[in-house]
Amino acid sequence: MRYKTKEVLIGYLFSLPMIIIFSLFLVYPIIMAFYYSLTNYQPLEARKFYRTFNPLEAVELHTGLSRDEIISYAAEDIVSLMNPIEFVELEVGITLTKTEENIVEKNLDLLKFIQDLKSGKLPHEMKVSEFFKRYLTSQEGAKKFSKYRPDFVGLANFKLMLKDPYFLSSFLNTLLYSSIVVPTQTLLAIVLAVAANSRIRGVILFKIVFFLPAITSSAAQSMIFMLLYSKPGILNKLLTTLFGWAGFQPIDYLNDPKYALFAVMIMNIWSTAGYFMVTFLAGLQDIPVSLIEAAKIDGANNWEIFWKIILPLLRPQIVFVSIMGTIGCMQVFDQIYFLIKSMRNITISYYIYKNAFEYGKMGYASALAVFLFTVILALSLIQRRLIKETY
Repeated sequence: MRYKTKEVLIGYLFSLPMIIIFSLFLVYPIIMAFYYSLTNYQPLEARKFYRTFNPLEAVELHTGLSRDEIISYAAEDIVSLMNPIEFVELEVGITLTKTEENIVEKNLDLLKFIQDLKSGKLPHEMKVSEFFKRYLTSQEGAKKFSKYRPDFVGLANFKLMLKDPYFLSSFLNTLLYSSIVVPTQTLLAIVLAVAANSRIRGVILFKIVFFLPAITSSAAQSMIFMLLYSKPGILNKLLTTLFGWAGFQPIDYLNDPKYALFAVMIMNIWSTAGYFMVTFLAGLQDIPVSLIEAAKIDGANNWEIFWKIILPLLRPQIVFVSIMGTIGCMQVFDQIYFLIKSMRNITISYYIYKNAFEYGKMGYASALAVFLFTVILALSLIQRRLIKETY
């Protein structure tokens, strides 16, 4: 084996665990999200065939017969008291579509089911999928009921988005959130980095204080700001003390749709500026000190040095921070989940969560996620084009 080929194979061999993990937890979910966005996939429907039910109790409830009567009566007499569709929907616990109703009505062998029940061949608890596998005479029907397969709906989910008022409002909220938070946190991070890079007493403490929110749990931060923003909270008490003479009244920031989203923006800016400060601080330390000193000798003041030297040389960091900040803001979820109460103020990530895990509409949620992925990719490419990394 040639040396280069051997080197490549060894390299891939060492990288294989990471490639597998990357594919399993990132590539595969992305592919499945695109697939589910074209279907009517519902997680609750997917689990229905794994449920169990008690066959004897189901027949008792449906027919009104006691256990002794079920054992003593002829199987044909018991079947005459049963409606196959109602039995499946009410006692087995499966909601049927029109197509599935036709399959059940024509192919469900209730007589064999009752005979097996009377002879003691059935277990105490029976899986729904096993029930259909045994007692649907149609192989196609048994296959359909043994495993959930979502229907392919094409672009129906994306068309539904155009008619969904919550999608439009959540997307506009996300754009507003990103357009305010990203520039503000980027500028604040640059200012903090310049201050942290200066040779002043206590600069180490200064760095720790501003970086601390970046390593604090988002849930803990949300709880703290929930107390700050509450009507009897510290913020309202402080503002009442300062501006009570002007008629200021306490505001319920998180429950008032006019203020809720902006209140979360302030929290996000505070919690992320310190994190991005470290990125800019690394960039500042790469700027030659001799360049700054030469500018001062030429008569440039601090403001001119900042705009004409420091800021242009920080362009690679600005590109990185603006892209990462945009991705983070477009995907913001945790603060919205903890703090926002009104549907008027939710972001698109939170709306994806509600559709997927509260409404059970995974197909529609996947379409929303694909749309968000496309928007984030487009914004990242636009930022790369507009903000050059080199001066």
